[in-house]
Amino acid sequence: MLTSIIQSITHSGGRAWFVGGCVRDQMLGLECKDLDVEVFNLDAHRLTTVLREFGRVDEVGVSFGVIKLRTPDGADYDFTLPRRENKTGQGHRGFQVEVDHTMTVAEAAARRDFTINAIYRCATSGELLDPYGGQDDLKAGVLRATSPHFAEDPLRVLRGMQFAARLDMRFDEFTAELASSLRDEYGSLAAERVWGEWHKWATRSVIPSRGLDALRAVSWLELYPELSALPGVPQDPEWHPEGDVWTHTLLVCDAAAEIATREDLDDFERTVLLFAALCHDLGKATTTEFIDGHWRARGHCEAGVPLSRSFLESIGCPEAVVEVIEPLVAEHLVHARHDTTPRTVRRLANRLGRATVEQLARLIEADMNGRPPLPGGLPEAVIEIQRQARELDVERNRPRPIMMGRHLIALGHKPDVWFGEVLAECFEAQLDGEFDCETTGIAFMERLLQERL
Repeated sequence: MLTSIIQSITHSGGRAWFVGGCVRDQMLGLECKDLDVEVFNLDAHRLTTVLREFGRVDEVGVSFGVIKLRTPDGADYDFTLPRRENKTGQGHRGFQVEVDHTMTVAEAAARRDFTINAIYRCATSGELLDPYGGQDDLKAGVLRATSPHFAEDPLRVLRGMQFAARLDMRFDEFTAELASSLRDEYGSLAAERVWGEWHKWATRSVIPSRGLDALRAVSWLELYPELSALPGVPQDPEWHPEGDVWTHTLLVCDAAAEIATREDLDDFERTVLLFAALCHDLGKATTTEFIDGHWRARGHCEAGVPLSRSFLESIGCPEAVVEVIEPLVAEHLVHARHDTTPRTVRRLANRLGRATVEQLARLIEADMNGRPPLPGGLPEAVIEIQRQARELDVERNRPRPIMMGRHLIALGHKPDVWFGEVLAECFEAQLDGEFDCETTGIAFMERLLQERL
């Protein structure tokens, strides 16, 4: 279908070019998910007329040079027109857009953020146009701004952060200076746009630490005080020979990305793991002390919970992700604190709330892998926790109460305020292993009622 559309555009006097991520990723041998087609030599009205031959056209974004097409087979395509963007105010939306189909490729490419995203490939001939040297920067692993206009949009710094993590790249000196100059405009960015870039960092990173290093290099880490507190926080070399808490956190994030790829995690699970890795030791910044000849961070798991929420909320992270990460941060040292018994495993699964033992094991493995040259992998205690959790059917869900209000009613009691207290005691006993089915649960409930009533 796309080939036919391109041919129709060409026959109408237009010229279509693939540009941006699809060209960049093809050069890197990566899967290209989104096609960005820019059409020259046709105005918006003429292009819309051509596209209507192939499906339903959405012109909502036409004033910004964007026309969307949905074909009868359900495919969606975005077609853009060359445009200039003039800064009129702060933030991502503070621009005046001027659509001009007569622009040259070089003129149109100037508005793009990085040179690696300003490479054009003709949709009919395959000809490449690279007016700003993006191919060389791609080979060198350099994120270079196409022009000083980069400094007009603070979102581009976060885009650079996630590109650095995805493509193993770094800002060049010129672009780093431009990025640093945008720090004061960070507050003008909408939370959903900030989250969009951080979410790509979590779901698409190959080396997440590259993105975090990029933020630090341009002084943007200071915008996230929970993170900027980590560099320089000491760790005892006996347990953490790799260095300070920041160094450890970077290594854990990279290990988490490797685990996510190995396990072929979906976007939600990968997001949980990467942000849990990033947040797991935030509490060390406020709890680290030199005690008995060692650096210790007693209580850092618990201290890290509110810090994790604060950071995640500041970047627009959805509550459904935050409420999973919090218990993972709180419990990431559980293997060092408790004996492994059915009782402790049930109680762990219950404390995890919306998180799971399976998710916790991934975080712990990443944590252990982030301490080179110490051996990584899962501690024996975690392997045992997982084994018992599977046997108890609580590896991927928390324990569910066996005894309910209907059982009290069946024993001849009318609903009353004390029902909640009795059911809570029954659930505590269930977690302790005093009963494991409805029959033994009813027997326990009867004994409990005899003692209480």
